[in-house]
Amino acid sequence: MACELVRSGHLVRSLRLAPFVTGAAAVAAFLAARDGGTHDVIGDLRVLGLLLALGSGYVLDDGAAVTLQASPYSLARRLWLRIGCAAVVVVPLWTALLAHFLSSAPAGDRWALGLGLTVELAAALTVIWAVAAWGRRHGFEHPGIITAPLLLASLLLAVSIPQAPMLVGSGAQWTSAHLRWSGILVGATCVLVAGMRDPAARRRSPDRHPTRERQRG
Repeated sequence: MACELVRSGHLVRSLRLAPFVTGAAAVAAFLAARDGGTHDVIGDLRVLGLLLALGSGYVLDDGAAVTLQASPYSLARRLWLRIGCAAVVVVPLWTALLAHFLSSAPAGDRWALGLGLTVELAAALTVIWAVAAWGRRHGFEHPGIITAPLLLASLLLAVSIPQAPMLVGSGAQWTSAHLRWSGILVGATCVLVAGMRDPAARRRSPDRHPTRERQRG
């Protein structure tokens, strides 16, 4: 069914493409404003990652969610399919941006910078998708509208806590900061998976085993 949705184009048409287009246009405008310069590698990549994340926050919006609740295609599969469509857009763009900006970074720092900034982007994306998934779980057809202010508020909160700096530059605090980012990524992934569980699903009690029920009957 997933292949048929992709092949027929129904899935792409059901996605909200305007945020993706806006995000891509903002990335292009930012690069044009920089005139191809790569003086602030970390800062520029963080801004570009934020633009990509903001544009991806609407990927779980689905006006047909109520109609599809009764389908045999589970909620988790429908949401993962939408996230996969977003990844098809974000991953190539981010890879191209890394290749462009990291070429001007010191050779010995490129892998650490690229990995760390990718973890930051992955954590931001997972957080907004987790929030959107829980919004969908509670009946919101278009939860993407809350992801942008939530992401911006989270970044402001991260900046305002000096005891555990998150948006650090290359240096002694880089590894510890990205261990914290990795923790956020893992936690958000767990919340996302839990939010994808079908609301109609119920844990089966051991005392309600079908065989035992038939024997009692």
